[in-house]
Amino acid sequence: MPGSLTIVGLGPGDPGLRTVDAQRALDRAERIILRTAIHPGIDDLVADRRTTTCDDLYDQESSFEDVYQGVVDRVRTAAESAHVVYAVPGHPLFGERTVALLLERSGDATIPTTVCAAVSAFDAVSVALGVDSMAEEVQILDATTLDAWLRREPFGGGLLDIAPSRPILVTQVYSREVASSVKLALSRIYADDHQIRVVIAAGVGGEESVVSCPLHELDRLPVNHLTSVWVPALPLLQATRSVATLHHIAAILRSPEGCPWDRKQSHQSLRTAAIEEAHEVVDAIDEGDSDHLAEELGDLLLQVALHAQIAEEAGEFTIEDVYDHINRKLVRRHPHVFADVEAATAEDVVQTWQGIKAEERRSNGKPNPASHPFDRLPRSMPALTRVAHLLESSAMQAPAQATDDLGDRLLDAVEVLVRAGLDPERELELAFRRRTVALV
Repeated sequence: MPGSLTIVGLGPGDPGLRTVDAQRALDRAERIILRTAIHPGIDDLVADRRTTTCDDLYDQESSFEDVYQGVVDRVRTAAESAHVVYAVPGHPLFGERTVALLLERSGDATIPTTVCAAVSAFDAVSVALGVDSMAEEVQILDATTLDAWLRREPFGGGLLDIAPSRPILVTQVYSREVASSVKLALSRIYADDHQIRVVIAAGVGGEESVVSCPLHELDRLPVNHLTSVWVPALPLLQATRSVATLHHIAAILRSPEGCPWDRKQSHQSLRTAAIEEAHEVVDAIDEGDSDHLAEELGDLLLQVALHAQIAEEAGEFTIEDVYDHINRKLVRRHPHVFADVEAATAEDVVQTWQGIKAEERRSNGKPNPASHPFDRLPRSMPALTRVAHLLESSAMQAPAQATDDLGDRLLDAVEVLVRAGLDPERELELAFRRRTVALV
């Protein structure tokens, strides 16, 4: 006899929050399979002769993913020949990996599958906190995701995608170890004394509790599998560890109510500032001062934000276009990382990079690089810097002269040129071109 599968959610733990639809499915079931019996408000189901659980798989398997796969196999095997109700805590589509896997495999249509809606932990937490989650535009994070992100550090860049100007609900904070990971991850963005609210057993009568504490105390509180953490939003100008705040500040400075000096600037007027800020970054690198480097990199980022804001006002491009260009370029030019191209050495990488750049020029209808190497470097780069850069290459290596007065001789030469009314930068460029003409 062909079977069927109905997936129901048991709500947050109060039998009174179990939906009529779910209860009808349970009443009609030939077999009931619980993902776990460790959930309040399901004593009637645990005692039912039709009921089995998957708790044994948690002891047998070495990883959660193996457990989930085992649950899916068990449920599908049972549903091949019986009308099975698979029941999970909360809502079946709210943080239930097994349900997602079952639905992925339901496409073969061999087992008719139905999902019943339910009251979720999100609903219960919203009531416990007295918040309108839609109006506050809440972000929902899984604590296990934050735990996995932390284990990737220092190579988890960009994966912690949080907007601190909107509140966050972190679910499944089921142990102190996971709570510690949540605390450490959130401390990248929030101050240690940022006040949070820890919600335990939301929607479970007689067991629900809400405790306020600073973020740094999160892993000192008792938690269990029914624990969620509410992280209130920061006022936008206090969310100082967010890149979005920088762009917002740049927009305010350029607005009619903003700063007269910033409003007066243009791409051209900020040209020198971009160069100066880049040089200050280099100075901080040379000093070996990490705090100073972080500060100067921020100043350089401000230049990016201001230019993007000026461009948006003129209808030229937006900051999203800036991100789009660089992200696409990095992926495109690293096929040995993001695709299946082989590049075993740094030399292989350079060769791949140059080949991709050449193809990009052909595709975009751009001319080939300038024939003279001097012209392949940025025109705004000082001539002395360009010459030094090119002389470092093996093809143009100049013989070293171990003398103590080279700096004095260079200064003398510059003084002579200035007194003659000549531009030292231009004269150096012309001399370099004359001397290297045979190498081009």
